[in-house]
Amino acid sequence: MKKLKTLSKADLELISDFISSTAQDFILNKISRKEIDNLDIRSEVSYDDELKVDLSINIHVDELSVYDEEIVDQALDYTFKVLEHFLDENYRL
Repeated sequence: MKKLKTLSKADLELISDFISSTAQDFILNKISRKEIDNLDIRSEVSYDDELKVDLSINIHVDELSVYDEEIVDQALDYTFKVLEHFLDENYRL
């Protein structure tokens, strides 16, 4: 795997926005927005010698809604896969 270029604060904000929107899009493709009472996606990205990403997803749906409870894990897995491609395309040396 190639090394990342030095990331600026703006780069980190862009990466954070990217992973948040990717996770949100994944979930909204699986569960209707009308069924979701609260969707909280938090991402924290930092860079010293390596990129560190912390992503958490909390979802609360309407009590009558039926959904796969593993959707959060699926969204996390998908987001990190897509992030690797995003980094390859934009930030690898």
